[in-house]
Amino acid sequence: MNYLYICSTSSDSIYIIDLNSFSIKNKIYLKSNDLTEKVGPHGICINKDKLITANNYSNSISIIDLKNEVQEESYYIGAHCNDIVTLGDKAYIICGDSNSLITFDLKLKRIVEQIPCGNLPHSICLNTSKELLLVSNMENDTITLIDCKNTANTRNIKVGSYPTKAIFTMDGEHILVCESNLGSEFKGSISILSLKNYKIINRIISGNSPCDIYCNNRYCFVSNFGDGSISILDMSNYKEKKKVIVGGMPGTILKYRDNLYIGDNYNDLLIKLNIENEHKKFIPVGREPTGMVIN
Repeated sequence: MNYLYICSTSSDSIYIIDLNSFSIKNKIYLKSNDLTEKVGPHGICINKDKLITANNYSNSISIIDLKNEVQEESYYIGAHCNDIVTLGDKAYIICGDSNSLITFDLKLKRIVEQIPCGNLPHSICLNTSKELLLVSNMENDTITLIDCKNTANTRNIKVGSYPTKAIFTMDGEHILVCESNLGSEFKGSISILSLKNYKIINRIISGNSPCDIYCNNRYCFVSNFGDGSISILDMSNYKEKKKVIVGGMPGTILKYRDNLYIGDNYNDLLIKLNIENEHKKFIPVGREPTGMVIN
C-alpha cells in the first residue's frame, strides 16, 4: 500500500491518504509538551519507520511511529521550525525566526549543532549522493548550500525575489529555485543554477507567486499560489508547456505515477490532478495543508 502524509498546520494533525482509493485512512493528532500550546506541523519527512514533523507553533519536532500511527515524542528545536530532512541518524531542521539550521541527533535525542543560513529560511532539500543541504531564504533572496560532511563549508548564493523553494535536479548537477516575487505584480519564475559554477544558466517564467516545485527528468511542476494554477515546465526547452487551473491557493505539490497531489491552502483541500486528462478529485484535509511526503 502507498500512503501520502500531509500536515494540517492549523489543525495540529497529520492526514494519512490511501493513494489507491484516494481516501482518508487515518488522522494523527499531535500534542506539544505543553498541552495548552498549538503544534503547527509544517514540514515532514520519513526516517526508517518514523515520521518526523517540523512544527511552526511549538518550535519543535514530533516523532511518529508509522506502524501504529501515533506520536511517540517531541523535542524543542528553535523558533518557528519550517522544514526538515534526515540523513542517517541526523535530522536537519530550519528555523525561520533564528535564521539557522539545527542538527538534531536522533540517537542521542539532542541538538548537536546550529548553522547560520540566510534570512527567513523556508525550505530545505537534501542531495543524498553528494550529502549536500540546500536551503531557500525568503527574506534576503538567497539560497544556502551546506556540506553535511563539513558544515563549516557553506555558500550563500544570490537568486531572485522571495525564493520559497529550492531543489536539486535528479541528475544532481543543477539547482532549481522557485523565485516567487511575493507581493509583486510581476509573475514568478524558476531559475536553473549550475552546481559547477553556481551561476544561473536560465530562467523560466511561471505564474503568480509560485510556491512549490516538483521535478522529474523532463518536466518541472510548479504550484502558483497567487492565481490558482499549476505550471508544467519543459526543462529540455526551458519553456512552459501547459498551465492547468486548479483553483484556490495551491501550495505544496508532489507527483506520484500519473497524478499530481496539491495542497490548497484556501479551501483546505488535497487535490488529485491527472496530468494527461486534467481530471481533478478533492479531499478535505484540515486547515492549512502544507508539507507532504509519500511512503
